[in-house]
Amino acid sequence: MLCETCGAPHACPFQLTQVPPPLSASPRGLSGIFNVNKPAGMTSHQVVHTIRKISGSARVGHAGTLDPMATGVLLICVGQAVRVTEYLIDHDKKYRARVRLGIETDTYDAAGTIVAQRAVTATREQVENALAGSVGKIEQMPPAYSAIKKEGVRMYVLARRGVEVKRTPRPITIHSLDVRAVALPDIEFDVHCSKGTYIRSLAHDLGAQLGCGACLTALTRTASGQFSLEDAITLDQLRDAFEKKCAEHFLNPLDEALLQFQAVIVNQEIARRVLQGNVLSCEREYATPLLRVYAPSGECIALLERGRQAGEWKPHKVFAS
Repeated sequence: MLCETCGAPHACPFQLTQVPPPLSASPRGLSGIFNVNKPAGMTSHQVVHTIRKISGSARVGHAGTLDPMATGVLLICVGQAVRVTEYLIDHDKKYRARVRLGIETDTYDAAGTIVAQRAVTATREQVENALAGSVGKIEQMPPAYSAIKKEGVRMYVLARRGVEVKRTPRPITIHSLDVRAVALPDIEFDVHCSKGTYIRSLAHDLGAQLGCGACLTALTRTASGQFSLEDAITLDQLRDAFEKKCAEHFLNPLDEALLQFQAVIVNQEIARRVLQGNVLSCEREYATPLLRVYAPSGECIALLERGRQAGEWKPHKVFAS
């Protein structure tokens, strides 16, 4: 028997080519992604703790930290979706930032301690030229007060202890940087950037280039991948939805984090084998290193990765309760 997918002389496990519409909720229980509009003053962990409490689910995590002063898109993964946070973190981000020139702080934002104040002599043209020079692939020095770990300890913990840590520049990409307003000493701009970008460092570096210092005074994440601020819900809205038992209306399926990978559908028997961790065989070439696997119901049940042997596909992540 020839494989209907790849033409090889075996029964191909990937029989169907049209992926069914994703389920709004998993039949295995509450599992998916909430697009939350984080309020100012809360840490990302506090948002997670709040959603654990109102949802009654122990499996809750966030995909990409926002500083306490920041607002906007914070993706909260629940249930099996906590296993796809790494793919959400990999997505590009968009921010709206406000920067104050003439003030420099130890944390690079308004929440820190002022370490220097200088007169602002820069013109609007100089500001715009300096920001334009940040677009593209650059090496960025992360702030001393950051969540990056050094020998297992967060850098902000070490900084609070007065421990000086050698920082290493990291490659990032600024896809675009659009100035919205310049009312010196304040500047507002929109940024589209790769993961790992510190907008606080952008502000600090701008101040250094202009010779007057600068710090971030407001930040809103307007998008994370395909998730936008326009579609985000507040914690109050989510709390109300749980009380009314309609929170699943706001739950995005976990495969929304995996759309960069090709997809296949398997029949019920192959789905059972996948959930049990069995290796499948198909000689067809796929363009992505991982494959999304769907059961006939439309539920995304696993990610497959290439095995050691040609044509082998083995479970990389299995999404089962």
